[in-house]
Amino acid sequence: DQQPFECTYCAAWNEAATPYQLAENTWYVGTSGLSSVLISDSGELALIDGALPQSAAQILSNIESLGFDPQDLRWILNSHAHFDHAGGIAALARITGATVVAGEKGVIALVEGPYHPDDPQAGYGESARFPSVSDVNPVKDGDTIMVGDTEITAIASPGHAPGGMSWTWQSCNNAGCKDVVYLDSLSTVSAKDFRFSDHPDTVKDLETSMNRIGDLPCDVAISAHPDRTPQAQADVTVCEEYADRARKRLAQQLASETE
Repeated sequence: DQQPFECTYCAAWNEAATPYQLAENTWYVGTSGLSSVLISDSGELALIDGALPQSAAQILSNIESLGFDPQDLRWILNSHAHFDHAGGIAALARITGATVVAGEKGVIALVEGPYHPDDPQAGYGESARFPSVSDVNPVKDGDTIMVGDTEITAIASPGHAPGGMSWTWQSCNNAGCKDVVYLDSLSTVSAKDFRFSDHPDTVKDLETSMNRIGDLPCDVAISAHPDRTPQAQADVTVCEEYADRARKRLAQQLASETE
């Protein structure tokens, strides 16, 4: 379950990254091109996303370098079930014993793989298969996961992938609390023969996800691909800017299909 996955961008995505603190109880522990975020409270840990199968060792090393014990990992949460965000989850769950959590439709891809049949990338087929996860707990929009006293809320964000989830929680210190958001992908990356204009339900899912994410309280945010996390613009939060960029990409995609 740690055999390297080969793809055009995998080597660059998997380059080492130094872990760093995002907020009071939150650290970036992913690779250079694929996010993985650690949340700590009262001796318990939760991890969001597992990057590639070959990323698992690096994520565990980053966790240890911050002074945490991976065996305290209670939860592994998934944004969406594609090889570049869920590929390392099987190994991470096996090594730490953590419980895996994903959106209801994401469970299908994690357990049975490689894709939910409604996924825009389903046409990649077996070439994109990653290690399956034997036991996954499903969640729906608004469900919560507790790590210590920190409540992590699932925010449904399907469209890029069925069952996609963003995650939000509060990070507090003596100066007050900040709303932290892990942003699921909202891009229109798809298999060659997939046309979004032929799938109005998928377009509707994307539009609903963009509105939901754009409206979130959002003091600190990181996207599933860290280099795609925008900067806040004046009175516009990162989440609003992220959603607005996704709307523009979707409009461009639909226009190109019409042409």
